[in-house]
Formats: sequence, C-alpha cells, structure tokens
Amino acid sequence: MPPKYKKRADGRYQGKLLVGVTDGKSQYRYVYGKSDKEVKDKLAELRVELGRGVDLTQERTLSWWIDRWLRRAEKKQSEDWYALCEHRAGFWKERLGRADVTRLTAADIEDVLLDLAERNPRTGRPTARKTLAEYRSVLDRVYDFILQNRVVTFNPVRHVEIKKDAARKTRDAITDDQIALIRNTPHEAQLPCLLMLYCGLRLGELAALTWSDVDLENKTLTVNKSLNFKQRELKAPKTAAGVRTVPIPDLLLPFLQASPRSALLVFPHKGAPYTPSSWNHALDNYLRALGFTTTAHCLRHTYCTLLYEAGVDVLSAKDLMGHADVTTTMKIYTHLRDQKKITAAAKLNAYLSGAAAPQTAENA
Repeated sequence: MPPKYKKRADGRYQGKLLVGVTDGKSQYRYVYGKSDKEVKDKLAELRVELGRGVDLTQERTLSWWIDRWLRRAEKKQSEDWYALCEHRAGFWKERLGRADVTRLTAADIEDVLLDLAERNPRTGRPTARKTLAEYRSVLDRVYDFILQNRVVTFNPVRHVEIKKDAARKTRDAITDDQIALIRNTPHEAQLPCLLMLYCGLRLGELAALTWSDVDLENKTLTVNKSLNFKQRELKAPKTAAGVRTVPIPDLLLPFLQASPRSALLVFPHKGAPYTPSSWNHALDNYLRALGFTTTAHCLRHTYCTLLYEAGVDVLSAKDLMGHADVTTTMKIYTHLRDQKKITAAAKLNAYLSGAAAPQTAENA
C-alpha cells in the first residue's frame, strides 16, 4: 500500500491536522515521522487532545510560555520575588526552553533538577534543597498558567520530587583569615564587601548609599533607601525597620576616608549605580584574586555573627540588621549558639582524649 502521507526531501513523512480557524484562516498543526505509521499515530494523539479541549492553535515551546507568564508575574509579584522568578525561569529557558510543553514529562524535569542538585553551575557545589524547591515552584507556576490556557491537560511538575538527600541551605560566616584577606586586598569590590561585613548593609542598600548618608565625624551611616535594580530607581526600604543608623567601626573609617567623592553615590559603577550583573562580575573577579567563594548574603550574615560574638543583645542586633521581626535575628543567634556548643564539645573531647588514662581497678 502506498504511503498515505507526504514524504519530504529529508526522508521524513509529514501530516497535518486542522485544529482551528483564526480570523477566518484555517490553522493546521503539522507532525513529522520516520514512517507513515508514526505520522498516523501522532495525528491520532492530536485528535485526542482536541477532544479533551486542548487549544492546538497556540505556541507550544516552553520558552515562549515562560516569557508570557513573566509579563504577568511582574505586575502581580513584589520586586524581590519577581527578580527571583526571573532568574529561576531563565534557568529553565536555558535548559528546556525549546521543548514542546505538551511533550515534557515529570522525568524530563526531574533529570534537570537532579543535575542541579549535584552541581550548581555558578558555585560548582551541590544546590541546596530550598533553592531546588524554588526552581520547581517557578516551573510549577508556569505550567499552571499553561494549563489555564488549555495548551496542556495536566501539570507534570506536580509529580516532580526534590531529591531527599539534597544539601540543606546554610549561610555561613566567612572566617577571620578571609576577612583579613578582604581588608588587605585592594579592589573595586573591597569597600562594598567591607560595608556588608562591618555594617550589615544589603546589596540594594549598598548600591543606593550616598555620601550624604555617611557621617565620618560621628562614625555613623544612615540607611534610608534601596535601589530597585529592575526599574533602576531608588525606593524606601520594604519595612520601617529597614530605616536605621549603623555605627561605623574604627577600622573601617580609613577606607571610607580614602574613597574618592567624585559622585553622589558612594559606590558608582561607571558613573551609574551597580546592577546585579555588574556587581556579580566585580565580586567574582575579586574572589578569584582572594582565592575563596562567598556571596553578599554571606558577608551580611558575617556581620550578624560578629555582633553575636561581640555580645550584642538580640534586640540591638535586630535593629542594626534592619530585620522587621526579631524572630529572624533569633534564628541566626540560636544557630550560632548551637554551633558554639558543638565546638565547645569538640574541644572538650580533644582535651580529654589527650589526657592521661585514669587509674582503674584492672590497671592499678
């Protein structure tokens, strides 16, 4: 029997199915296969989807739907949450963007997350379970949006599980030796790193810091605004607790005094505020020179650790960190206290192990 479907120049067979009419024009969905039967089976699958109410006239690439979802998410989410969504969604576009959303399976998505759990492409280390959950959550929202628009009949992300033994996210303070390296290694990113270390500024607060906020005579700096990286404009802190006056430690004063005041901003980047990408580029270059890895969050966490080790009470630490809720500060302090107990126990064990064995009835 001769083939029912057209054979193309590349050797594949081609079939088409009328899936709708838009503005008076017939809309067809084309399928391809290595054999006449493969095309027939694919067309049968499309007919089943049509019968279930799936709209086959719409675009089906994941990348296209992610962009469409992001346009709506930007208007509905907070700036910080949207920035996180945009980053996580960009990862999915890179890994699966060209895939047909009707063909992706839970296994396809889980394979990507398993690779990510083993190695984060940016850090080279295993990805924390919380971060993996964020990647999954963003794709889950995208697929819910696709489902609402009748392009798929189910959401495969709902069946994706996070690896049970995935690393737990920890935000450890850097060591005294690493702090000394930052103090002693001049670089474009040196002073910003020192401000996060010794004043606990967030990255957005750092990028918005102006010289009028810095009082070298009274050794204080005032945090009263933050940079909206997406819209490139200054804004008030998210909460009233974010507005605060922070003491400048004596060892930080010479660095600020030596910094040029050629611009309104304390840390301009080529005459303008830093962007997340320009900051990451500067920090990555600095860390390569220093020989260790950290993040802006870890530097700020180190400031909280220094407050704890200096004996600063938790309520004062809350105010200095700009936390809206003392529970956030308490979690860090509790973690540090528990770590200190573990270290003390290890020191005791080491001491006792080195001590002379006690006399017993057997060896007396």
